[in-house]
Amino acid sequence: MLDTQQLKSTYNNEQILLVLLSRLYFSTGERADVESFIVNHTINWQIFQQILRAHGLRSFVYGIIVNHQIKLNEQAEQNLKKRYSNNRLKNFKQIKAAAEIVAVLKQQGIVVISYKGAIFAQGYYSDMALRESSDIDFLISKRDIKAIEDYFINQQYEARTTVPRPYLNYYSSFFKDIVYYKEAVVPASIEMHWRLVDRYAGNYPGYDFFEPHLVTASIGGLTIDKLSPTYDFLAVASNHFVKDMGIKFKYMVDMACMITREREALDLDVIIGCARQYGFEKKLGVGLQLVDDLLGIELIGHRQQPLSTQLLRTPLQYPIHLTRLYINEPAFIKRSLLLQDNAWNKCKFLLRCFLYAFLPTYADINELKLPVYLLPVLIIIRPFRLLYQMIRPKKRAEF
Repeated sequence: MLDTQQLKSTYNNEQILLVLLSRLYFSTGERADVESFIVNHTINWQIFQQILRAHGLRSFVYGIIVNHQIKLNEQAEQNLKKRYSNNRLKNFKQIKAAAEIVAVLKQQGIVVISYKGAIFAQGYYSDMALRESSDIDFLISKRDIKAIEDYFINQQYEARTTVPRPYLNYYSSFFKDIVYYKEAVVPASIEMHWRLVDRYAGNYPGYDFFEPHLVTASIGGLTIDKLSPTYDFLAVASNHFVKDMGIKFKYMVDMACMITREREALDLDVIIGCARQYGFEKKLGVGLQLVDDLLGIELIGHRQQPLSTQLLRTPLQYPIHLTRLYINEPAFIKRSLLLQDNAWNKCKFLLRCFLYAFLPTYADINELKLPVYLLPVLIIIRPFRLLYQMIRPKKRAEF
C-alpha cells in the first residue's frame, strides 16, 4: 500500500483525502492520518465534491465520516448527507425492482442473472446506501432476448437501446445489450446483457459459464438468485477491470469490498485461469494491484514491477479519464493497447476495432430507419457517419 508521501507524487490533495478516507472503511488507515492531512493541507472542497460525484462515491464517503466522526467542510457534509439519504431510498427501489423482474421472468421459464448495482451493495457493503448505482444490470441468455424484450414491451417500458425486430439477429451477433426504462417502476435503466463486454474489446465468458453457479440469497428481506462469490467476482471484474479498465475509484472500492467480505470463498484458480484463457491477465493484475496500492486490500499479490504513474493516475482522475469507451476515442484505443496481454492480442484488438468501424450500431439503425434488406447500405454509410462524429465531437450522439 502506498504511503502518503508516495501518493503525493501522483495525486492532488483532494484525491489523496479520498484515498485516506476510503482506507478507514477497510481498516487499512488511521483516523489520525485523515485528520492530520485535513489540518495540514489546503483542500478545495468544491473540487473534492466534484471528484466524489464523478466517481460515484458521495454516499460512501458520507458513511465513512459519520462512522469515524471525521469533520469536513460543513456545506460539503450537508451535500453528502442529502445524497446518502436519497441513495438509500433509490437502492431499496432498485433491489425491489430487480427481485420482481427476476421472479416474473423465472415464472416464464427465463433465468436472468443480476450483478453489480444495489444488489451488489446489499451483499458486499456494510450499508446498502453506501454504493451509488444508476443502472440495474442482468446477464441473460442470447436465446431469451426476444422473450425478454416482449415482456418489457408488454409492460410498457420505454426502449432506450434496442433495434427493430428484423434487425435483432444482426444486432445480437455483434453488440451486447438491450436497455429499457420505466420511471413508474424504478428511476434506473434496466440493462439486459447477453455479453459482458463489447466484442471489439475482447472475449469473455458468457451466460452458460455463469448460470450453473447461481445461489439463492436473501437481499434486503427479498429472496433472489445471485452468483456465488467467485463467479460474482468475475462478472463484476468484466465491467470494472476489463471493459472500463479501472477508470473510476468506485471500481477499486467495489472489488476491495468483495475481497474483504468473501476472501476465503474466492477460488483463485478459477479466476486466474479464466483471465488466462480469455486474455485479460494484465487487466486483472493491474486492477488488483491498484486495489492493493490504494486501499491496502490484497488478493493475488503484486506484479513484479510497480505500476507506472500513468496507470496509477487513472482511477482517481477528474474529469474521468475515458468519457466514452468506443473505437473512435483515441484515449480508449491507447489504454486498451496498454493493457493487452501480448502483441498478438494488440493486433486482434486493432482488427476488431477496424471491423466495428463498418458495423452499424443501434443509433445508425434507428436514425436512418432503413429496412433490414438495406443493411449493406448502412455498412457502407457507417464509416462516414463515424468520421463525422469524430470531426464534430461536441454535437455527437451515442454512436
